[in-house]
Order: sequence, then structure tokens, then C-alpha cells
Amino acid sequence: DFKTGFGITLIPMNVANVKQVDRAAKPSFEIITPYKSFSFTAESEREKQDWIEALQQSIAETLSDYEVAEKIWFNESNRSCADCKAPNPDWASINLCVVICKKCAGQHRSLGPRDSKVRSLKMDASIWSNELIELFIIIGNKRANSFWAGNLPPDEELHMDAPAEKRIAFITQKYKEGKFRKAPFPYKTKEQLNKALCAAVVKQDVLETLMLLFSGADVMCATGDPVYSTPYLLAKKAGQRLQMEFLYHNKFSDFPNYDTSFESGFSEDSSHSTFLCEFLYKVSSNSTKLLTEKKLKEDCNKRWCTLESGFLSYYENDKATTPNGMLDINEVICLVVHNSEYFLNRGDIFTFEIYLTSERVFLFGAETAYSQRKWTWAIAKHFVPPVAECLLERDCDLIGQLYYKDCHNLDQWRKGWFAIEKSSLHFCLEMENAQEDSIYLRRLQELTISSVIQNGEKIDVLLLVEKGRTLYIHGHTKLDFIVWYTAIEKAAGTDGNALQDQQLSKNDVPIIVNSCIAFVTQYGLGSKHIYLKSGNSSNVAELLESFKKDARSVKLRAGKHRLEDVTDVLKSFLSQIDDAILTKELYPFWISALDMQNEKERLMKYGAFIRTLPPVNKATLAALIEHLYRVQKCSEINHMNPHNLALVFSSCLFQTKGQTSEEVNVIEDLIKNYVQLFDVGIFL
Repeated sequence: DFKTGFGITLIPMNVANVKQVDRAAKPSFEIITPYKSFSFTAESEREKQDWIEALQQSIAETLSDYEVAEKIWFNESNRSCADCKAPNPDWASINLCVVICKKCAGQHRSLGPRDSKVRSLKMDASIWSNELIELFIIIGNKRANSFWAGNLPPDEELHMDAPAEKRIAFITQKYKEGKFRKAPFPYKTKEQLNKALCAAVVKQDVLETLMLLFSGADVMCATGDPVYSTPYLLAKKAGQRLQMEFLYHNKFSDFPNYDTSFESGFSEDSSHSTFLCEFLYKVSSNSTKLLTEKKLKEDCNKRWCTLESGFLSYYENDKATTPNGMLDINEVICLVVHNSEYFLNRGDIFTFEIYLTSERVFLFGAETAYSQRKWTWAIAKHFVPPVAECLLERDCDLIGQLYYKDCHNLDQWRKGWFAIEKSSLHFCLEMENAQEDSIYLRRLQELTISSVIQNGEKIDVLLLVEKGRTLYIHGHTKLDFIVWYTAIEKAAGTDGNALQDQQLSKNDVPIIVNSCIAFVTQYGLGSKHIYLKSGNSSNVAELLESFKKDARSVKLRAGKHRLEDVTDVLKSFLSQIDDAILTKELYPFWISALDMQNEKERLMKYGAFIRTLPPVNKATLAALIEHLYRVQKCSEINHMNPHNLALVFSSCLFQTKGQTSEEVNVIEDLIKNYVQLFDVGIFL
């Protein structure tokens, strides 16, 4: 809150940005929101910097999600930094399996993403799968440090107030050089380590796998099994989820005592010294349209390829001295990494596409996923500038440069660097002191394409709106724009049948749920026996399919859509998602709460269960119970009291084939006590 001469102005920090202002008179700064800008003057430069730091921290806090941190801190050793022992660390290196503080995280980043993949516990929610969280809880800082710091002398320990130069030196020695590692294995050769790794990944002890990997075992070593040819596939065969998660995050890491530059043919010292050489499949360049699988199969030739001094050259074979052609990596504007494998008569290949400013497109294919990522990482390392280097830490499917406009400056197009990882769009914009930002694409409120005239030429522009933020982007060429638009549209769509895989509204409730609730609220509160009437089965199936295809584009309208069809769509959706909203895991706990005769104690139990639900489940349950509470408020007209509503929705929310009186009683309790359970702070 900021006081003026006339009263108090509230500035919503969740949509704000802080900007330093250079004024000769006094140190100043501005807080910019989509609606208005606020200017402030401090008494001194030090006071200005203190305010800016505090405001930026406040902005970060509004965007934070504490749920992941609380779960990972469940392991007591994760409540202090693995490196300097600072309390409540909220960052982690997801491949090294250590929880670290903000200061140490900054130094981990300087090691590079191939040594330490740094993620926030509070702001990188999309990366934290249930398996990754479980992995951090099971290993924990104490067990991880039994390896990483097993031989650390007490007088060389890092203190939480250590300066940056001492911090980076310690972290480099600990992880990159492995100076303090415990040597728990008698193996002396890489072959022995690889054999031990293959035996370890089919068992539960992930710490043993971690120690073997960082003692020099090869994460992509041959297993001797023609079908399950890598340690990851062995773990998958054995059903070891946590082993798979750990190996996945380490598939491109550089390990201590493992001379990667010798075995893979490249060094990471700088983009200009990068050298790679290998046979790749290559498709002839095409300057008019996107490459297709048909063209890949018809026009795919094996070529000897090299990456050196910023040029990718391809030769007829490894004996040729003159290249058939070459690409200047400085001309790359977009790099696409395909996850799907193309099957040719010569076997599976893993492809990537390179788009140039000259509107030429090149498609290459590698024989392994590891080789594919090795080449794409090296190419991206060269054409992505240092200001956007953090994007290289992402496991991206698409990375490149786009033109953008946002709410800070709608008058001028500027260049920014963008990357798509799963369902998130990460970007570094061309702004002073700009840091990496991201948009969760499934939460987009609007995704539309339009055409504008610029310098007498018609260009396509993509509009993205998420939680009050607006971003306009367009490509360098028509080809790279189509690639970005297609990828963003796919990432923003429904991907699977789980609740969190749906397109979401700004309050994290699936759009299909919000749309149905809004329609019933507007047209059905006074309808007799609402939710008891059945809709037309073909209409319901068609509407449900439309929502699953693209919920954002479905607009429910009176006259076009029947009330009974919409209510059936809502019930069908809740019944058909992969897990019940109340989760099958918690089913016995919900039912056992009925044993509490004291209503206050029973509600406290319900509140505890609600808090443990995944974020999307919790938000969806709150929205649905609020809606049912409103419906029962009109029960004199619609005849749907809490008990009747519970009879309808208990089987949907629990996903049980039949319905028991206990299930009905739980749902009835939730509806009747909506205000206490969802509005009062002690429960949320």
C-alpha cells in the first residue's frame, strides 16, 4: 500500500513490473501495471535499490506456489540448503537431487545446464511431477550429501553468509570436480560402472544410481538387451518410476570423471569452440513450405555432418573434403526438436528442423535421441545470446527468436527469445533488467491469430492473454510463424484425460467445468429437477468432444444448447477423467470422516483432505461445490436440496460405479458447509 495526500492506493503486484528511472535530480523508480503507471522518488540510491528489491520479491511471492516446497520440505533435511545450510531453501538442482537456497542457485546456474539444472520450488510448478517430488523426498539433502560431501573437511564447509566468489568456488569443487565425493564403489573401469548401473536401475535405491552415474557411469550405456537398450528403458521395463525420473533429468548431463568432450566429440567451453562430427540423415532444404513425413521418407540421405566455428557443414561421406553445403548458425531463427520418431526402412531416426532468416528450412535426423539432443543443444548454444542463456536449461521442443509487443510498450515491436517446454512458454524479452518469464499455455484466456499491415506488408500476429497479461508475437517469416503458432496451439490444448491436462481458466478450473457452471447458473437455477433430467446422448457426446478438442473455442448459448445436455456434459466429464476429483487415494479417508460425530471435528477433517488435493482438483472442487451451494439455495423452485444434489454428484466426484449412503453423506456435508470449508481462511 502506498500513501498519497488524499488516501491510500492499492497496487496489485501480481500484474505489476518495476522499472528503474534515470533522473538527474533524485533516484527514482516506477511501478507499471496494465492499467496505470506509478512514479516514486527515494531519498538515496541505496533506499531506491532496497525498495526495488522488496517490490520484486513481492511480485515473485504473488506468482509463487508454495505447495511443491511444502511437500519437498516434508523431508527435514530439505529444510536447509544442501551447500550452505541456509534455512528454507526454495530452489533445487533437479539432476543433482539437492535442494538449495537462492544464493547458491545463482552459482549453480553459472555451472551451466549440463552440470546443474536449476529450478524453483515455487515458480516452476509445471516441472514438478509427482515422481520428481517423491524423488526429492526419498533422497533428501542428507542422503545426497552423504555422497556429494562424504569427504568434506569441516574447515572447508560453506557458510550461509559466504561471498559469491567463495560460493562458486565451493560449488564448482563439490559438483563439477567432485572433490568431496565419497567413493563407495570398488569399480575401476567404465565398463564395470556401466554394468553396475544397469543392475541398479531395476531396483528401488535411486541413491545408488545417483552415485554410480556421478562416479563415471554412462547414462546412455549399452545394456546388451536389443529391446531395452538403455538404462532408462531397463528401469521402465522394471516399473521403477523414480529411477526413470532421475535418469530422464540426467540424460544430457556432464558428469565428473567422464571425459564427455573426448567421447562425444565436442567441448562446451564456448559456442565458437564447439565441434561435432557424425553421420546424420538430411533432407534437402525447402524454401516454400513446411517439411512433411512423406518428403522425409522420399528424400532422406545419410551425410557426414560437422559443426565447427558457427557453421554446420554436410558432406557426401566422411572421406569427402569439400562440403555439399553449409549453414551459418548465426542465421538460425528457430530450432524445432521432434519428440516423435520417424521410421524409415533403415530404422527409427530422431529429427530436428532448422529455420533460417532466408526462409530456408533444413531437416536432419539422428539415430539416437541422445545424439539428437547433443546436436540441437550445441546449435542452440551458438545462436541463443547470453541474455537468454537460461532458456537452454529447459528441455525445449522449440526455441528461437520472435518479435513481440506487451502491455509495457504497445507502440513498438521488439525482439525476444522464446522456448516451449511441455505446456509452458518461457521467454526473455528485450527489456532493461529483464529476467526469464513464462506463460502456462493451458491457462490462456485467449489465443487468437490476426493479420496487421506493417511497412506496407501484411503479417500474421498471435495474441496470448493469461491472467491479465497480454502478449503479441509474430515471426521473422511466414514459415517460422506457422511453426510457433502450431506448437503454441498444441501446447495450449488438452493433452490427456487427467484433470491437470485440460485447458484451464485463470482460476485453475478446467474451462469445460467453468463454462457448464456459468450456463446453468444463468439459465437453470430456477429449472425444476435440474441435474436430474437426462440430455440427448448424441448431443452430449458431440458437445463433450468439442470441449475436449478445444474448450476455449466452445461458447454455450441459450437456444443453441439445451440445459439438460449441458448438465449431462458436466457430469460425464467429472465421471470420465482419469482420477476422481476427490481422488481414489483419499476415498477411505473421506468416508472415515463420517465416524466423527462432532460436526466441527468432521469439518476439520474435510478441510485437511481438501488441502492435500492437487491444485487443479482443489480449485475445481471449490468451484463445483460453490455452484451446488447456489443451486440448493433455490431449492424451493428447483427442488434440488443438498441431499438430492449429493445423490447426483457423489458417483461423479468419487467415480464409483454405484453409490453408497456414506458417499452421499460426504457430498451433502460439503455442500451444506461450503461457506465454512471454502471461505474461511483456517481451511485454505
